[in-house]
Amino acid sequence: MFNLKTLCLISTFLFCSIFYANARPEWFVPPPLDPSGVVLETVKLHDGVFALMSNTPFADNSGFVVGDDAVLVIDAHFTGNMGKQIIDAVKKVTDLPIKYLVNLNAFGDHVFGNYVFPESTEIIAHEKTIDFLKENSLQKRKEIISVTVGGSTELFRDVVDRLPTESFKTKKKLNLGNKIVELYYFGPGMSPSDTVVYVPDARAAWTGNLIFGKGSIPWARSEIVSDYLKSMKNFQRKIDPKIIVAGHGQISDGDIVEKYISYLDYVLEFSRSLKKEDISIEEYVKTLNIPPEYLIEDDIKELMEGFHKWNVLNSYKQVTTSTSQLKDRKNLGQKVARDGKVVK
Repeated sequence: MFNLKTLCLISTFLFCSIFYANARPEWFVPPPLDPSGVVLETVKLHDGVFALMSNTPFADNSGFVVGDDAVLVIDAHFTGNMGKQIIDAVKKVTDLPIKYLVNLNAFGDHVFGNYVFPESTEIIAHEKTIDFLKENSLQKRKEIISVTVGGSTELFRDVVDRLPTESFKTKKKLNLGNKIVELYYFGPGMSPSDTVVYVPDARAAWTGNLIFGKGSIPWARSEIVSDYLKSMKNFQRKIDPKIIVAGHGQISDGDIVEKYISYLDYVLEFSRSLKKEDISIEEYVKTLNIPPEYLIEDDIKELMEGFHKWNVLNSYKQVTTSTSQLKDRKNLGQKVARDGKVVK
């Protein structure tokens, strides 16, 4: 069995390989998420259902849902100023209180704006999101996300830590007053805790980092590709949105779900085929391009090419690892992430 020193080393390795910037390949350019100068445009999707869309490619989007009694906001954005911009957008539509704020994952660009929302606002997140936020200091989380804004944490200088107060496991239903909102966890995707907010009467879904915007592909940043595929199939079985508001990128229709499933399946099959080749996978992925059938928006093409290389590299390492090793690594990682220790 593992001794304490070994467990500490494994824990450190797992954490760094999943979250820290220096684990990324040297050729990879992080997503450009700097909110400086970003303006959120209010887009009405349905009665009481609004997207807040960034005017800058791949900067964070948000949104809110208005019922007869209360408002629910999706994501708090990157800074206090961006959080206030969301609050101001809500006030232009309704005087009703913001009763709920949902954080779609644990990354700073989704949670750092929490602190400017009213004290009465209940902040909800998946249990894995809350675990990560509790187990890692605000400073550490600032450092993790700083690679998306040029490497400095100065942008987050005024951020005050405010954690979600309520968790859910797989599904949660909220009634805003004749307006139902559903929260789902379909499984790991880009991150371990990707959450989806779904408004059934509008058939509109906010997908955070699980599904990016129109003309995109997935990014298996910190998760096993086959698990991401399972999560997408679970998504497809449980809900059928006609409108998808991604955490990053343009609004898309529901067809993107099948596109993501097709792409992830392709990456796994392609990676299996590479097992027969005598290659250095780290060098080989540098030569790859996204297959032309997966149409990519011009303004995110370079970013998506990096995602594709990352996905193949990640998938190749998965398919060349034995099932038992993969299971042990995954189980240990989940255990360490949950409570910081492994029980014999």
